[in-house]
Amino acid sequence: MAIAPRHTAAVSALALKGDESVLEIGCGHGVAVRLVLERLTTWTITALDRSEKMIDAVKAGVDDARLRTRAEALEDADFGGETFDAIFAVNLDFNLRLGTRWPQMLKALLKPGGRLVLAFDPPPDTAKGHAFVGRSLDRLTAAGFTAELLPAYGKVTIIRAELG
Repeated sequence: MAIAPRHTAAVSALALKGDESVLEIGCGHGVAVRLVLERLTTWTITALDRSEKMIDAVKAGVDDARLRTRAEALEDADFGGETFDAIFAVNLDFNLRLGTRWPQMLKALLKPGGRLVLAFDPPPDTAKGHAFVGRSLDRLTAAGFTAELLPAYGKVTIIRAELG
């Protein structure tokens, strides 16, 4: 399976140390999951997707005890108090589906000092790309994150946010 620049850019921006718990929201076929597993020496990655079909594809393509999967939407998921060192999403604009509530939802899932990476693939100079960046940065900052737009990875827009 080909690896798109958005996946490599997102995983690179996570700056994984190898011994962390990671959550990918909207994992699709699991391309980024595989990249994360290459970098994890211990701990786990949880792949979350609303589509049971996508979760089945991830399970079929990855046989690794460090992988956990969940077929449900973020807003419906109950993690039972579990938190993560890093959370990322590729080509998901939470602003469209979850409005202003998504940063607090993700904040509740991050450990202190945890980080969040959002990778978005429309050309950076489009109205859609600008709206994603503006809304995401504003909402993350309002929720108490330190958020920044990283230098462009080609056409991929990367926002990285951290909890203090």
